[in-house]
Amino acid sequence: MADLQFILDPTKNAESVQAFLEYFHLSLQRMDLRYLEELLSHFSTLPYENISKIIKLHNHFEEKENRIRLPEELISDHISFRLGGTCFSLTYFLQTILVHHGFRTYPVMADMRAGNNIHTVNIVVLNRRKYLIDPGYLLNHPMEINPERRRLYKTEFTGVELQFDAAAEFYNLFTFDSAGKKWRYRFKDHPVPWEDYFQHWQQSFFKPGMHGISLTRLTPDGLIFVHKDFMRETTLSGKRNIKIKRNYHEAISGVFGIDKRLIEQAQAALEDNLRRERELGIFKPKKEEL
Repeated sequence: MADLQFILDPTKNAESVQAFLEYFHLSLQRMDLRYLEELLSHFSTLPYENISKIIKLHNHFEEKENRIRLPEELISDHISFRLGGTCFSLTYFLQTILVHHGFRTYPVMADMRAGNNIHTVNIVVLNRRKYLIDPGYLLNHPMEINPERRRLYKTEFTGVELQFDAAAEFYNLFTFDSAGKKWRYRFKDHPVPWEDYFQHWQQSFFKPGMHGISLTRLTPDGLIFVHKDFMRETTLSGKRNIKIKRNYHEAISGVFGIDKRLIEQAQAALEDNLRRERELGIFKPKKEEL
């Protein structure tokens, strides 16, 4: 196996950080909360999408080290094809950007309804305070974490609530809107070693979330979410569900700017990935949470 410290070392990948700064017309500034918020506001424009991950798995099904998309590949794919990544690749890229800016930051693992250790987020320590940074959920604002205080963060169309469970020592994250509140995940404020992070990343390639195309992106008016042939648009006025089965490629390309050929490639790769998983006894159908 390759040297994991070399593969997952956020002090490296300096070229990806420079490419990110140049693309968003940013320059290194003082390491403070205001600049952290500015970095996040630009980073959140990178969509959550598993199209790139499905294709990468197909091309490197048995090559663990080559499956993952490191920061240079991620920012290059965004500039060229408007792609983004899933929580692991986005979190690791953001970790790299923050480390190169001098921020003290570390990754932690999170549990969701679909299983344990399947989501990952960043924790940033700044002026003796800790902040949750979650690019996988496209949270474009740092949320202070404090076991003694419940935290709320509201946007024009939705909100995020962070609660601490003292008995279990877990932080629980909820999202809420006019229709109610929904539990999303929980995490402990424990840094995960990069060797373990790599293993969790590898396992994520065969989780239920990889059995269908999913995308999410922020817009000036709200949030757009796609899962398989279902699209949901959440805005200040509410939620609108859109069936996109008949114009699937056009709908995704129109909203996310991703080339139709990549979407078609991902669909073909997905079918072949599932076939290989069935042959290896990996694929176990399970109802997925939307």
